[in-house]
Amino acid sequence: MLVWIIRSNILRPLYELVAATQKITSGHYDFSLAYNKNDEMGDLCAAFELMKDKLKASMQKQAQLEHSRKELIASISHDLRTPMSSIKGYVEGLQDGIIHDKARFNRYISVIKNKTESLDHLIESLFHYAQLDIAGTQEALCTRDSRDILASILAPIETEFVDLPAQLHVVKPFPSVRIHANENSIAQVFDNLISNARRYIREDGTIQIEAVVDGDWLKVSVADNGTGISEEALPQVFDQFYRAEKSRSRSFGGAGLGLAICKKVIQHHEGAIWAESKPDAGATFFFTLPIR
Repeated sequence: MLVWIIRSNILRPLYELVAATQKITSGHYDFSLAYNKNDEMGDLCAAFELMKDKLKASMQKQAQLEHSRKELIASISHDLRTPMSSIKGYVEGLQDGIIHDKARFNRYISVIKNKTESLDHLIESLFHYAQLDIAGTQEALCTRDSRDILASILAPIETEFVDLPAQLHVVKPFPSVRIHANENSIAQVFDNLISNARRYIREDGTIQIEAVVDGDWLKVSVADNGTGISEEALPQVFDQFYRAEKSRSRSFGGAGLGLAICKKVIQHHEGAIWAESKPDAGATFFFTLPIR
């Protein structure tokens, strides 16, 4: 009788744990332990199951990070190669001495300058995105009045639009509530969203910015009357390196980082960010910040 108890309640679950350990060592996690009695060995098996599930989740996250890393390399390679190829072509044209027309010469120089600026913008966005990954929660947040922070961020942007054919309409007065925010980071969000909108509106298109109090949240919207976003693309536009022909996610250098940066910043502020749109009917980007 004692031998049966030892074999049933101790040896059998131990053998099962050894076999389970071997499965995990081989990279297999999709199994469950059969032993589930309400005793010490049952507690050990339950703890092992919990460890297995956590290890599986960790390995899946690691695989996702590796996949993102490979996507990053492919995206950077593509987005650096495109302007570099253009620059190389125009420089070779200048070196060959075939450009004798001053207007054409100036046009070549202008293209080279624009492509160089695109490269610089791409590299800056990549650096900023990487810094968000590294710094994470080290960003300094402080409690501010929403009216003050919005006015401080949007006043220079309004000035910039004075000499542009595109129209920027900022709905005022701003709500006055207490929010916990980093002004530079929120300014980056506005800059990315507005730059993204400008790429998809007509030259004389319109962008409207509005902030309202919605329950315990300050809700900000950036709307435009541009080309809009397809229903299929909407859930993915904030994903890093997401590519879709009519997607708005490629707001900086084509790398799909502008909106991904916005998402990281707003998540750090414990808010939410999303987009609403219909094709050819414009798009509205929303983000929320908790009221303190």
